Amino acid sequence: MAWPDDVRKDQLRIEYYRGSGAGGQKRNKTSSACRITHLPTGHVGSCENHRSQSKNRTEAFRRLVDKHLKTLMLAAARVAPLREATSNERVRTYHGPRNTVIDHRVPDQAWQYDRVLDGGLDGIHSALIDKGRRMGDAD
Repeated sequence: MAWPDDVRKDQLRIEYYRGSGAGGQKRNKTSSACRITHLPTGHVGSCENHRSQSKNRTEAFRRLVDKHLKTLMLAAARVAPLREATSNERVRTYHGPRNTVIDHRVPDQAWQYDRVLDGGLDGIHSALIDKGRRMGDAD
């Protein structure tokens, strides 16, 4: 997963703890669960699904990146709307299971979910600019 360049390792707090739930003696003795916190934003990614500390750390980091980038993408969608939108109108729909992102201002196109979350907004931006130009030519 790509992580934004402005985030440094010293901004992350990594904690290991004992997992909760059933699992017996081995689970009660080892601290394999992991929680990673991005200190400036307070976003947290955690995992205690695996027996391995490194697998839990990797999964917790992936969850943190997903949450952090999704928050950034949603904030970017709210900052610069192409036109006035009512309070109940959607701008974009992010659909992970289908691996698609749809901008409802350009509904005839869809973009890859993973690529958009990795910062690939160029396709959406150019489609919105082209639509703005076409609307300007119609006047």
